[in-house]
Amino acid sequence: MFCYFIVFAAIVFNSLAARVELDWNVGYVFGARDGYTYRRAIGVNGKLPFPSVHVMQGDTLVINVHNSLDVPTSIHTHGLFNNGTNYYDGPDMVTQCGIPPGESFTYVFETKDQFGTFWVHGHTRHQEADGFHTPLIIHSRKQPVIDYDEELTMTFEDWYTTEFYVRQEYIESLEDARTLVPNYPRALINGYDGNNTAPITFVPKRRYRLRIICMSVNNWFKFRIPGHKMTIIEADGVESMPLEVDGLSMGPGQRYSVIVTAHKSDEFNYLYNVTSYSPVLLRDAGFKPLVYTGLVKYRDDAPVKTIPAPSDEHLVWPEETAMQVADKQTRLPADRRIELTVNKFIDKHHVLLNALSSSLYKPVLVPTLYTALSMGDLAKNSSVYGPQTNAYVLKHLEVVEIVINNPIGDDHTFHFHGHNVQVIETGPYGNSSTDNRKPVAHQQSELWPMWRDTVQVRAYGFIRVRFRADNPGVWFLHCHLAIHMYNGLAVVFVEAPDVLQQRQSVPEAMVEMCKRQGILTQGNGAGNQGFDLSGLPPAIYLPS
Repeated sequence: MFCYFIVFAAIVFNSLAARVELDWNVGYVFGARDGYTYRRAIGVNGKLPFPSVHVMQGDTLVINVHNSLDVPTSIHTHGLFNNGTNYYDGPDMVTQCGIPPGESFTYVFETKDQFGTFWVHGHTRHQEADGFHTPLIIHSRKQPVIDYDEELTMTFEDWYTTEFYVRQEYIESLEDARTLVPNYPRALINGYDGNNTAPITFVPKRRYRLRIICMSVNNWFKFRIPGHKMTIIEADGVESMPLEVDGLSMGPGQRYSVIVTAHKSDEFNYLYNVTSYSPVLLRDAGFKPLVYTGLVKYRDDAPVKTIPAPSDEHLVWPEETAMQVADKQTRLPADRRIELTVNKFIDKHHVLLNALSSSLYKPVLVPTLYTALSMGDLAKNSSVYGPQTNAYVLKHLEVVEIVINNPIGDDHTFHFHGHNVQVIETGPYGNSSTDNRKPVAHQQSELWPMWRDTVQVRAYGFIRVRFRADNPGVWFLHCHLAIHMYNGLAVVFVEAPDVLQQRQSVPEAMVEMCKRQGILTQGNGAGNQGFDLSGLPPAIYLPS
């Protein structure tokens, strides 16, 4: 009887699944999103912000992308596993060639059993920094951790006065980058100037789910609704045990769902607070955080009740080790340990370079997935991918423990493509007294460690995470601060290439798309056979 019920439930679930198809014309738009600077940006179907994507758990999401830009583009569904369809993951020259200007390509994303708060963004030439991103909400078909009456989505972005590549090319043209005047971004809330965002409307006694997405490029965001408690029920598309906090502190790429219960009376309106700041520029350039407020409206004519603001040190913020996963999965026993250390180097022009290994990540001549699929048994040897990729080959189903050490004064968020990871431990690493920093506290995870796909690694700190290599493919691990990723702070996991070769093949349309751009689709990282990497530009190694 029990087995019959499981089979019946699966049949019903699959019968409810739908195919949701969207047409996206990706092109340039113009406007002053921050209320000050009129500039070129990237939108969809002539709009920016463009509509959020909503699907149900188990649905198939089809996005037909037409590229009206003058450079290649691609998209990444941030947080989706793309198990069995690694080629749709999106990062240019990792799993695909970009879609050329004037051409179209169709992505097919199977949500399967995933649900929660995600987002879609460009993954070529850091186009997410210029507006090419939107929320992706996968609604669950099951009972939530805490029932609620209504849900709202809020997004936070940092917005610069110039396009990402224009800014970077200018920096690299300088004889001495120290002459550069730092460009501190303004903040956007729900896609618009943070000081002119529409109110949040609360009805007394109702319970709200707020889905909060940090779509920023470099800045951190803090969010509070003074006079209201928040209860976290989800992080990065994974349900958590309820955890009550005063506010959220989020790095680029992270997401939360919180439950907020409205007051019993509509006697007062309130203000929410959003603080945007860059830990690096706070230290190096003396920029102060930007604070934005918005209305929490209970009644049109109600006065605003001012709540005294205690210092952050007296408030409860979410610690990744303090959260526990709702399904009560205990720690995985590790089979293998990989230790990565954040390095930085200032070149002769005083431009910052970053590495998560001994060398900077740089794209090679063949998409790394195509090398994994075409090199036979040699695909299990990391050397064939080229030293520029910082490739690590993982065995099928082994439990991998990753330790990321950060002995420098910059905070980071690291995003794992293709996986969620168990957060096991955080703590101090290096000498924080160099920058007069308070040492990172040493914290072990609780009984049921939280899983998420984007983790914070604080300055002079470390994080230890684990995951099972159950998703054969080529998966990027990179800092989600665009400037750090651009400067080389990334590695690639080549996961079970032998199994990958048996289970997946790249759609012919993707292969032909590469060929039309003169991009090689077979061979090692240089497009050669064996270990002959001639033709690759030299790897950039950081001084030891």
